[in-house]
Order: sequence, then C-alpha cells, then structure tokens
Amino acid sequence: MRIVHIAPFYHPVIGGVEEVVKKLAEYMANKGNEAYVLTYNRLRREGLGSLPGEETINKVRVVRLKSDVTWSYGTYSTELPEVLKNLRPDIVHVHVWRHPHVFQVAKLKRGSSFKTVLHGHAPFYNMKQLGFATWTYYRLSDLLARRILKMYDAVIALTPYEKRLLVGRLGVEEDRAKVIPNGVDDDLFRRAQNCLLNNSVNATVLYVGRLSKEKNVDLLIRAMYHAVREVKNAELVLAGPDDGSWSKLPAHQEASFARYVGPVDEEAKLRLYASSKIFSNPSTYEGFGLTLLEAQAFGKPCVITGDGGQLYTAPPGKVSLYAKPSPKDFGEAISLLLEDEELYKKLSANAKDWASQHSWSKILFRYDEVYS
Repeated sequence: MRIVHIAPFYHPVIGGVEEVVKKLAEYMANKGNEAYVLTYNRLRREGLGSLPGEETINKVRVVRLKSDVTWSYGTYSTELPEVLKNLRPDIVHVHVWRHPHVFQVAKLKRGSSFKTVLHGHAPFYNMKQLGFATWTYYRLSDLLARRILKMYDAVIALTPYEKRLLVGRLGVEEDRAKVIPNGVDDDLFRRAQNCLLNNSVNATVLYVGRLSKEKNVDLLIRAMYHAVREVKNAELVLAGPDDGSWSKLPAHQEASFARYVGPVDEEAKLRLYASSKIFSNPSTYEGFGLTLLEAQAFGKPCVITGDGGQLYTAPPGKVSLYAKPSPKDFGEAISLLLEDEELYKKLSANAKDWASQHSWSKILFRYDEVYS
C-alpha cells in the first residue's frame, strides 16, 4: 500500500505535529508499506529552500515542495497537485486543518481512486491566542467546512473534546470522526524508571514548548511572582524555541526565579523532566499538549488552565491541578502542589499510570484500523 502524508513541516523541524507524522510514517514503512511525506522546503521562521528537495529518512521518502506563498506557519505550493498525482497513492493522509493543502487534496479527490484521511490536530485556538487576522481566516475556513470535510473518508480527532467540535461545529458525521490521541515514546517510560528522583527539596516548575503568543507564557511567568511568595526556593525553567515571546518580555528576564535554557535536544529535555518537580502549561487552549504526557511519564503532576485538549491529556483532580487563567490563581495552584506532599504523591502516581496508557505501542495500531 502506498501512503502519502502531507504536512506543513517535517523533520528536521521539531514540533508536536511533526513528531506524530514521523512516528506514523515510519510505523507504516516498517510494516512494508510505501510511505511518503510531502512537505514544504522551509523551516518555521527562516530557511526557505534550505533543505534537500528529496531524501529518505528511516525508510520514509520525503519530498519537499517549492513554497510559492508563505505566511507564519502557512504555505501554498502549486507543485503539490502534480506531485501527488504522479505518486498514485492508495491513501492520502492530510495533516492540519485549514492549511491550503487540505483544500487542494479535497479538490483532487474528485474523480480520483485514493482514499483520504484528515488529521486536523485540533487548531481551534481563540482570538487572543491568534490575533484578529488569523482568527478571521480560521472562521472563514470553518464556514466552508461542511463541503470540504465531506471529501474526506475519515477525520481523526486527538481527543473527545475535538470530536465534539468536529461533529457539532463543522458537521462531520459521527461515524467518520475517529478519536486517536497522540502517543509517547515507549522508550521514555524505560528512561523515566531508570531516573533516580529525589524531589524532597526540589521546587522546580518546568515548561517545555514554544515560547509564543498562543502558548501564553506571560501568564506563567507572572504566576511565579505569586508562587515564590509562598515557596521561597521555587524556580521556573523554560525550554523550547522562542517565537518572539521571551525577547518581548525584558522585565521578566531579570526575574531571579526564571531561567530560559533555549531549545533543547531530546536528551536534555528528558533530564529537565527528571530534575523538575512539577510541570506547567499556561495555554488557554491546547490541541493536545504532548509535553504534559511526557512529564507525567516521569511522575510529574501538572498545573493547567483554559479549555481544550489539555483537559484530556492532564485530567484535573487526577493528574493535575486546574487554575483560572489569572496570575494569582495559577500561582496559588503551583505553590499548593509544591507544598502539599500528600496531594503531590497522589497526583504523581496517577500521572505515571495515565501516561502509560498513551505509549505509541498502544496507539499506532489504531491507524491500521482506520486505513483498512
């Protein structure tokens, strides 16, 4: 079977969507299928045309298309239709709802024999996270949803929350919407078990992810001003690429409790999980929040806020504390989790169990069912 994934970015670009596409494409390639990834020859912010046009990575054939128009993380390529036709796929698995290739593939589907899967990755961010222009484009795209989405044979939701949006807001039929959560590397659980953890005096709050407007990192930093009043040795460590938020917060950069370590590789990320006490996610909306599960694999309870996939990934009261999206409330939740050892132990044990249910070995076979 020839399976073609189409995604805005792919390896070496790092991100949650990119990791899912890579895992799925390599899984199918290792099962003897022909796996392709069509993506664009660019990095997130720069590097237009800087990557190889074609290469094979772990048995997956990667084809990077010329980017005719780019904006933020969006790309339009006139090469896509012809390249896709020449590949003669059995299944086209399209990633990220509202991206131009979603509409291009829907148009190509007419009169074609290939089956289509749309993996939306839950981009239902609010206007405050996106800005008015992007939010308006999103709303206009959703107005076309019923016609476009009918061209897809299956639509994958990351969480039950996303499925409700797809069915209720965008008109996807119940039986075509399949819930398949993102997974965590099986090796991560082995690494977590081998870590010698001693958090008796540790008060490190960790954030891993992009430092961008939609991730609401400013809320977390402001919350820490409240947390350190209660827990004097509390420290905030932030890791991930800066999309502009950190450089725009010069006052916070002087805070003695905050330390930004920049982008980190996989090994460094695992060390941060192991050495922290709790994990925080200040985003008011997350499509999923994979780093929440990764932290839980190390037994780290979380502090979350807002609505979205984070409510599934880190269920409040089970593995996390939920706070209103205000610096005071978020800071109080952080300090409570740092100080209350009984609460910490309860959430920590639940976190390991919940994360273990989302290993990739327990997730990937669900795609076999969708494809068949």
